Amino acid sequence: MTEQNTASATVRTTLVDVLGVVSDAQTYRNLLYLVLAFPLGLLYYTVLMLGLTLGLGLSILVVGLGILLATVIGLRYIAAFERRLANRLLGTAIADPADLERAGEGIVATAKAYLQASSTWRGLGFVMVKFWLGILAFVLLVSVLGTGIELAVLPLYPEGVFNVQVAGWRVAASIETTAQRALAVPVGVVLVLLAFHVLNAVARVNASIASSLLGSDTDEQRETL
Repeated sequence: MTEQNTASATVRTTLVDVLGVVSDAQTYRNLLYLVLAFPLGLLYYTVLMLGLTLGLGLSILVVGLGILLATVIGLRYIAAFERRLANRLLGTAIADPADLERAGEGIVATAKAYLQASSTWRGLGFVMVKFWLGILAFVLLVSVLGTGIELAVLPLYPEGVFNVQVAGWRVAASIETTAQRALAVPVGVVLVLLAFHVLNAVARVNASIASSLLGSDTDEQRETL
């Protein structure tokens, strides 16, 4: 009986772990973060490349240096927004970096402080990584979660056409029989559950990267210790 009770408890625990993701509010906060990741990452990357390209191209002029400085300042605002976003949606507790406290007065002193601050360059690294993580999140959302939802609700569509398209790659199939429609629903539910777990794992990776690149040096050293 003891072994049977242990086996039953193990099965119940496994089912809770697998199915509990549906009722966990953090799952949907993670999904919202990942849904926003692609457009935000694309926006950051575009602004950063435009600012750096124009600034470096016009660096022999004062206006070019001004564009570079504005890009660096904008980068820090982006990092600050991403800290708040990660803390709000991913459950992190990333503190604001404190490496600008020694910034002096005036444009030159401020620019020097920004360029010397390690948080500026770690923020740059995060923006670059965010772009690729956003692409990964978009592909997973469309290909796995989107496919699962489409299969789960397929019986609601009279034409019974299964159609998935990701980055120009298109798969279409006709599901007409009652048996095929009945089979599509559980397959879709399993895919949705799988997508939730995979996307939660991706969100945890995002949280770890955000904590490493957007936090303060003291926080990073404390985590290492």
